[in-house]
Formats: sequence, C-alpha cells, structure tokens
Amino acid sequence: MIFNVLAWQFFQADAYNRLEQERQQREWERFNERLVILTVETGVSKLNFTVRNYGSVTAHIVTLYFVFSNGTRYVYSLDTWIGAGTTRRIANVGPTLTANDVYDFQIATARGNLIAPIQTTSNQPQPGAPQNVPFVFSFIRDDFIFKSSDYPTWTPAWVISKNEKNVYFGLNVTNTCDQAVVIVQKVASQWATKMDFLTTESGSVVAKLAATLVDVEVTIEAEKKSLLVFREGSGSVPSTAGSYFVYVPIFYYFRNDSLKKIYGSSVGVLGAIVTN
Repeated sequence: MIFNVLAWQFFQADAYNRLEQERQQREWERFNERLVILTVETGVSKLNFTVRNYGSVTAHIVTLYFVFSNGTRYVYSLDTWIGAGTTRRIANVGPTLTANDVYDFQIATARGNLIAPIQTTSNQPQPGAPQNVPFVFSFIRDDFIFKSSDYPTWTPAWVISKNEKNVYFGLNVTNTCDQAVVIVQKVASQWATKMDFLTTESGSVVAKLAATLVDVEVTIEAEKKSLLVFREGSGSVPSTAGSYFVYVPIFYYFRNDSLKKIYGSSVGVLGAIVTN
C-alpha cells in the first residue's frame, strides 16, 4: 500500500512537471515571437502590409482585427506562417477601402500575441517608397537641359551663359507613385509650379529668376519619366554670373482623383553655374 501511494505521488509529480515544462515552453515561444509591421500600403482597394519576424520561432498569424475611424469594426480569419528572421507580405485582406478611409488594425498570432502598426493609417495615395517625395531626379547630365536662340537643341544646363536669350529649361523627373499624377501650372494666384534660380549674396538667399512651367497640365504615368519644360517671362537667364541653387516646387494631383486634391512637393535642389 505504501509503495502504491509513493508510486502514485511520483506519477502525479511527473505529470505536473511535464505540464509545467510544456507551459514554460509555450511561454518561451510566445515571448520569442516578435513581429513588426514594417509598411502599410496606401491608395489600395484592400489591406496590404508587410510583416517582419524578428523572433527565433515561426509565427502563425490567425486573425485580423480591423476598425475604421468611424468605429466600424471587423474580424477576419487569416492563415499566414512567417519563419524566424523572414519577411512576409500579406495582401488583399480585410474590407474594401476607398481613398478617404482612415483606419487601425491588429493581427493576432496563434500563441496570443497582438501586433499593430505604430500609427493610424490613411488610405490616401502616398509617394512611393523608399523616396519621401513622389518625384525623383536622377542627376544624369542630360536630365537638366536648356535650349535658346544660340542653342536650338536641348543642351545640358549645369553651365550656361548669362547672355542666352529666348531660353527654355527642361527637367526630366520620374514619378515613383503607383498611379499617374498631373502636374499643374498654377494652384492659386500666388502659387505656381516653377523653377527658381537662387544665389547667396551677403549671407542671404535671393531669388534671381523664376521660370514657370510652360504647359498648363503635364501627366506623368506611374513609375515613368517625363520632361517638364519651363520658361522665364523675358526668356533670359540670371544676369549675374555665379553659382546658383535651382529649386523646383511642384504641385500635382492624382489623375484618378475626381476631386483633384492638390499636393505639393519638389525635385530637390540642383546646382547651376552662370558664366559671363
């Protein structure tokens, strides 16, 4: 009888230890399941996002919790596995989205972890990654050009004489967005898409010339390059020789936006030398 009691205690202790070890193993796995939502795509009709597994165990994403800014909530089942140290894009899940939607969401794993983006997401179209502006200038020699009475064909404009007359400037820019944009010449009476030549005199930056976009509207297709043509009112270049910053603010809207909401950006700051 004593032996049976001792054996029963031993078996009970062994079963408890196994359960405790299994619990500790599950807790270890849950703690080492470290997921981060890297990017959330915008301007899309369904939720698309990228997840990185920084942990040391494979993660199984099983649930999507979705809530619009107006409080409407949805729950969706997922079945996505992400190996340790890998990245996975999860595409076309959740409710149908429009350009004006603002929302939050969380994903849940089978081990009970919840992961969410660091901020609320707006589905309005955004510039393409990794650029922080939608327009990229490649700084190729023939992407900043001019033509004039003396040079009737396009010529690199990095160095130009102040004596040039009837001058047009051209700038090749690439649209990094995933949809077409329309560059507009004027947004308001005081704003225009233009090419400003600026120089530093006595420690201050002074505008020396503003060449305005020739066409009223210029469409640049998604991920395509296009030439923007500018002309100064008098058709001349800055009258003072020296080194100039060339700054190009650009106003645009997305072609498929019926409201034509205006956005502002630039192609960066270039440099030009004006000679005597």
